[in-house]
Amino acid sequence: MSAIVRKDDIGYSAEEALICYLSRELRDQEVIGVGNNSPIPAAAALLAKSLHAKDATVYILGQRDWPFEGTKEFFDLMQRGGIDVFFLSGAQIDSHGRINLHVIGDYLSPKVRLPGGAGSGVVYFTCRRILLFKTDHGVKGFPEALDFVTSIPSSDPTDFKVSKLVGVYTPLGVLKPKATGGRLRLAATVSGVNPEEVQGRTGFDLGLTDEGAGAIPVLPPPTEQELSTLRYDISQSLREIYPVFTKQHFGVHVTSSSFIERRT
Repeated sequence: MSAIVRKDDIGYSAEEALICYLSRELRDQEVIGVGNNSPIPAAAALLAKSLHAKDATVYILGQRDWPFEGTKEFFDLMQRGGIDVFFLSGAQIDSHGRINLHVIGDYLSPKVRLPGGAGSGVVYFTCRRILLFKTDHGVKGFPEALDFVTSIPSSDPTDFKVSKLVGVYTPLGVLKPKATGGRLRLAATVSGVNPEEVQGRTGFDLGLTDEGAGAIPVLPPPTEQELSTLRYDISQSLREIYPVFTKQHFGVHVTSSSFIERRT
């Protein structure tokens, strides 16, 4: 997922775009949690705090000033309602935002055994807002039915869970749950991607015939301010937690406050 998308004279990668789109969903004064092995959400949280959510509190597992004793205290805080927003992903995400982090294939004889839920069951029940994301978008990753259900969202206002699935963010666009029933629908595409392409790479119906493909909006591309802040400021903080990801995706930059396209 390293292709460069062109918008005027600004070049950016799919990873950078995904970071920016996630960042825009984060709000000032929120308590934002980022879990294990999550460089894209971590960058999104740091970018939001730098640009538009300056009074947000950001907890990133692995950060130098992680204020909790391991993860138990963090999950205790979460179960007390102390985390406003959290990021989750899945090897598979179905038409209602349920996720699979356990196995591909039959549970007793799987083709692939995955790492497991890593607390996602607690997260999906207790965080006020959940942002799902995937760094790729294909039929296998978005099936109609999961091979195993690790955790589920709540879109029913009468449900006892406090959480709400905001949407699913991918390199192709954003899927959001319908107010009634919670089935995911295509809410927006990225620049250069048409709704039919997203549908063709999704294993369940996105409701294009209901909404009309021409009515699907296009996400505004990353701005020069977002990209320059991400590349020259956020990357410096991110490399302390995710040095390999930072080196791979941001390379080496000259120390300048001016906008310079990253080395590709």
